[in-house]
Amino acid sequence: MKLLHDPPNQKKIWTTFTKVPIFGWWEAYNRQLDNENLLVRQTLERGEVSEEVWEEFNYDKNVKEKVDEIVITYAYPEGSTFHPLDPVELMFVLRYGDGNEACIIMDIEYEFEVELGQDYIDQLIEEKTPYNDFINYIEKIKGKTNQKPG
Repeated sequence: MKLLHDPPNQKKIWTTFTKVPIFGWWEAYNRQLDNENLLVRQTLERGEVSEEVWEEFNYDKNVKEKVDEIVITYAYPEGSTFHPLDPVELMFVLRYGDGNEACIIMDIEYEFEVELGQDYIDQLIEEKTPYNDFINYIEKIKGKTNQKPG
């Protein structure tokens, strides 16, 4: 089963044209949406990730289900499923989103009473942290704020 990956044929967001006031911003925003749609389409094309796939991993089912629900609410079609090794940065559309990534992070922080912070978000992107590792991290720190990743 294919994991989420950078979409082929993604559009360059910032070009000389997109620096034009108002019109350029609108074009950049539309390119951003197109890239997000390419990413989201991957979950539809690969189909359902079964519970059997998850059985190989150690994870908190309640944390996974709640994070799935939050991510689907803001970024993916109802019924989308995620692989334990999907990069969180792509699941949460951290590089492709149209602002929904901030809502995803804030809802996770609120739901689990955690503070993830920009440094941790940057780490998720840089290290291409797998979804299962993120779930385990949230399980470890939930109910606590100002936690450092690690």
